[in-house]
Amino acid sequence: MNKGCKYVRILLCAALVLCVQCGTLPLRQFYVLNYVSTGSTGAKASQAAYPFTVRLKDLDIEDAYARPQIVYRQSPFELRYYVYKLWAVKPSRMVTDLVYKHFVSSNLVGHVIRRYDEGLKPDYELAGTIEAIEEYDSDELWFAHLALRFALTRLSDGHVVYTRQFDNRKQVYKYSPEAVVQEMSAILEFIMDQMVQDLNVVFAKEKAAAVNGANDSAGVRQIGKSGE
Repeated sequence: MNKGCKYVRILLCAALVLCVQCGTLPLRQFYVLNYVSTGSTGAKASQAAYPFTVRLKDLDIEDAYARPQIVYRQSPFELRYYVYKLWAVKPSRMVTDLVYKHFVSSNLVGHVIRRYDEGLKPDYELAGTIEAIEEYDSDELWFAHLALRFALTRLSDGHVVYTRQFDNRKQVYKYSPEAVVQEMSAILEFIMDQMVQDLNVVFAKEKAAAVNGANDSAGVRQIGKSGE
């Protein structure tokens, strides 16, 4: 009886091993946003960089998207997560790195730094939040969805000189996470081009204000000397 039970157990173990060997688990796939910035755009292309140093803070991210799994949804009320489709880099770090590269290649300002210990004192700080980074499936249509919010602060007085929310969707015609990631990359490039154009206007005003302020101070000094 004991021998029979032992034989049965051996057969069961062998059958389990065969099941495991015959079944194949899906391979994990890793994705990154990626594009190559073309550099300066718009009116700034032929001008020298503004004489400012900007510190780019690491972007914050909404908790629902702060994970390696790529998010997809089929309803405004439910988020789902791919099990084997993953970001190769933390989404907040991945987007921050691309924002930094785009900002540097735009030649908009003299210096862009990430940390205070880089030896340069920043004039402005650019902060942002990733509010959505996801695939959106609606019936038979797929969309890439990316939502970002940015704010630029003048560090001399803590005044926010620029803020804007971007919320963009782009239809995907090939139903695959890779195609979604490609379109997300295109969306991010579009957002950054828009922000560079916005900041070109902002920094032009900031430079003019700084020059006028310096001239006013010089005028006050001259009046003081002539009255003595």
